[in-house]
Amino acid sequence: MKIAALYDIHGNYPALKKVSDELNNMKPDLLVFGGDLISGPMPLETLDLIYDLKSKYRTASVLGNNDQDIIDSYENKKLSLLNKAQEQIQWVTRLLNEKQILDLKDMPININVGKYFFCHAIADDNRTIFTPKTRISNIKQLFLEVISPFIICGHTHLQFKLKIGSQQIINAGSVGMPFSDKKGAQWLWIENNNFQFRRTLFDEDIAIKNMKNSDFPFVNQFIEEYVKNTVKVRTGYKILRRLEENNRLRK
Repeated sequence: MKIAALYDIHGNYPALKKVSDELNNMKPDLLVFGGDLISGPMPLETLDLIYDLKSKYRTASVLGNNDQDIIDSYENKKLSLLNKAQEQIQWVTRLLNEKQILDLKDMPININVGKYFFCHAIADDNRTIFTPKTRISNIKQLFLEVISPFIICGHTHLQFKLKIGSQQIINAGSVGMPFSDKKGAQWLWIENNNFQFRRTLFDEDIAIKNMKNSDFPFVNQFIEEYVKNTVKVRTGYKILRRLEENNRLRK
């Protein structure tokens, strides 16, 4: 079975478009969307492309934390987000219609496909952060009830593999906002229990031109950090540590 796992697209339509072109030749048996689909500069274009991919392939999806934030914003619930993140979520929400919101609400928190367990962050929530630098004993606690030998996640925008007892945890990285020392959309290809980290380059000039047509409130910063450059892995770890601390303080 051939599976393509696309996580954390974050409204980066040019990146997803290039990955979708690559899939035309690879022909996966299953396409998994791993959450945080559209919270970024080109949400409607990204969503339209996702709908198109769903018409071509067998697909499955799991709910990301930003997907849930969009749902909550649409329903006028209080968001426990930093100001910048809240502004971004509210901007995306204003663009969506009821059907699009319902499509987000239909996504489960996790799914099992054969030997593979797919979640956005951890087994039973889509916000908890862990990385290869987290204590192994703590990571085990996050997946105690999962019996699948292979656990595929995202959320932290870092591609990595971990061996936890008899199980493997594989982070697919991020299509739209990767923490990486190399440019390109990051995703995961699975074939016969083999896991290949993929990196797909896309045309920067076209991406910038497309994104400049968006009135996304942070479009220039997004272009600078995720099109012209990358957020380096070392910087990504610092961001994740800060987010972990903010989450602890809010609890």
